Amino acid sequence: MKRALVSVALTCLAIVAGLPAEAQSLKPRDRGDNLKAQNTYVQVWDKMVATVETRFYDPRLNGADFAAAARKYRAQLRLVKTDADFLQLATSLLNELRSSHIHLSMPSDSPDRTVGFGARLRKLGPDWVVTEVDPMSDARRQGLRPGEVLISDPAVIRGALGSQEAVRVRGCDEVERMVTIRRERAGWPPVNPGFRWSTYAAAPGRNVGYLRVDRFDDGAAELADQAMAALKDTDGLVIDLRWNSGGNASALRLASYFTDGAAPGLVLLSRAYLDRLGHAPTPADILAAPRVDRPYTDEAVLAGLAANGGGEALWTEDLGERRYGKPVVVLIGENTGSAAEGFAWLMKLKTHAVLVGRRTAGALLSGEDFDLGHGWTITVPTAGIWGPDGQNYGDKAVQPDAIVPTSRADLCGGRDPELQAGMDRLFSTLP
Repeated sequence: MKRALVSVALTCLAIVAGLPAEAQSLKPRDRGDNLKAQNTYVQVWDKMVATVETRFYDPRLNGADFAAAARKYRAQLRLVKTDADFLQLATSLLNELRSSHIHLSMPSDSPDRTVGFGARLRKLGPDWVVTEVDPMSDARRQGLRPGEVLISDPAVIRGALGSQEAVRVRGCDEVERMVTIRRERAGWPPVNPGFRWSTYAAAPGRNVGYLRVDRFDDGAAELADQAMAALKDTDGLVIDLRWNSGGNASALRLASYFTDGAAPGLVLLSRAYLDRLGHAPTPADILAAPRVDRPYTDEAVLAGLAANGGGEALWTEDLGERRYGKPVVVLIGENTGSAAEGFAWLMKLKTHAVLVGRRTAGALLSGEDFDLGHGWTITVPTAGIWGPDGQNYGDKAVQPDAIVPTSRADLCGGRDPELQAGMDRLFSTLP
């Protein structure tokens, strides 16, 4: 399956339990099995390298001497005995590109596929602190709660599906304890649908809307219409993207409710387009990219690239009277990635919205999946992202207008200072 503006596995080490795991092993039993595995690894390696060299969006490969690096790491294939070894070696090579949306995925039947706990963690000072616990998870049943500190090495979290691990944590009461938690595939796929909204009457004449968007996938444009129809009479709106890992260009439909008429939104340029251009694209080149309207599915984005020689300007729409003209606050953080960052950039560049929270993941590119054989697949960024101002926004984090720190005490107390700061900013603008 190919994906456009594909979500990224965020590297903030906010350990999102249940995301598809990538550390596995083949464990060959004897010399014959080992030779067979070696041949498999060589075949997968060579196809991986060829795929990157021909499909990576930047003809300069981000300035890396990828061919030399591939030769260097390939010499170490003779030491590889397991899928985990191979993944580690391949990841070292792919890291040379210093890019998001590039990673290798192991066979689904590999015996060493690993998962984590149903919890998210964030580094606060020297500590890894629990920020969220899936309500259906064993971690929740065993009493793991936001604000607690993981004392054990975070590496022990991942393991075989269904296995258990005893970890030491320090509670909000500062008492240390051991907790045995089952490893589960929790949190992925994400909550469906990825849109949730509500309205709050805070005072006479002060109806505030809240819209949480966790994914921009196929179908998100219709959900955006439903949400904005329900929220159209509010006096202000908070859009919460703090857990949005991305999706596709359906984010442009929601952005159209806040922008002024139809206009270039995000511009995607692939390897083929950039090769023909022959130079780093100028703002004039960006504005000249072929226009594509309503690119709200993976299929539509990829079809637009194919029809236009590998380049397309994805436009916002003119929604006329449906446009939302009241104050807007957008909450962002380090888990805001990919297509959600594209949305955040548009709100920052083309609207009067105020962005509150923490800087985003810096993982904005458009990726596709490619089959390497023997059950292995690779995701490669096949299109870079430019903004309506002609600037390259590939993998550039969005900085909030107002930075709001969250402390462990806030998590222990059940407080959400970012949301509170967003609401305070919103109320300050209301009549």
